[in-house]
Amino acid sequence: MSHPHCRRKHSVTAWWRQVVMANLVAAMLAFLLPSHAFAHKRNFVWQYGAATAFRGEREYEPWLTWNAETNEGEHLTEFEFGITERWTLSPYLIARKEQGRSWHLQGWKLANRFAFNRFRSNRWLSGAYLEVIRDGGEWELETKVLLSRYGNGRVWNFDLTAERELGGGHEWELEPHLGYSQRLSRSLWLGLEAFGNLHDHRYWLGPTVVLDAHYRTRLLLGVAFGLNRGADTQLRFIGGFEF
Repeated sequence: MSHPHCRRKHSVTAWWRQVVMANLVAAMLAFLLPSHAFAHKRNFVWQYGAATAFRGEREYEPWLTWNAETNEGEHLTEFEFGITERWTLSPYLIARKEQGRSWHLQGWKLANRFAFNRFRSNRWLSGAYLEVIRDGGEWELETKVLLSRYGNGRVWNFDLTAERELGGGHEWELEPHLGYSQRLSRSLWLGLEAFGNLHDHRYWLGPTVVLDAHYRTRLLLGVAFGLNRGADTQLRFIGGFEF
């Protein structure tokens, strides 16, 4: 008779194999399928910029966030679609590993990002973000006000997020984000991100490295160091593959 621990370990290993294979297949398709336009580029892992995809652009983005202090993680599978020149639509699948549990499918979300003005270098671009989330058995709503400036190998960014669970009298939680990213070479960027949760009074600060591995591929890795009690250090990887 097999031991229960062995069965759990086998199930987690099998789940990870499925996730890895799914991401590899999606990444291969991103390289092989024809592209309609050069994808917009992400510079930060803990916040969103105001730039939207061009009409007809498509991008696949796997996310992995890990909290080593609690041994918890989250994996997102995202697809971005440029609906118009100023509207990007993004469906996500959410998988999560919580304390005492193996990896499992947790829910989904659907995000809309809107640009209020036309993209121009060295000018501020404003936008908004609206996301509906089904996380476990709960419905959540997340909104963002976005402000970004791109030009001369630099990116400045501000993201003010408001989110709440729907029903049950939950309060809105405000999360301001600030970011700066500097191009170091043709394919390498280095940035700094600061953000916090004003409801829980938790704050983070850390570097983000961006690598342009291919003209249709961008890889990002960021570490957020907790600045006070309750703000655990977190690691996040995001891959961007235009297809």
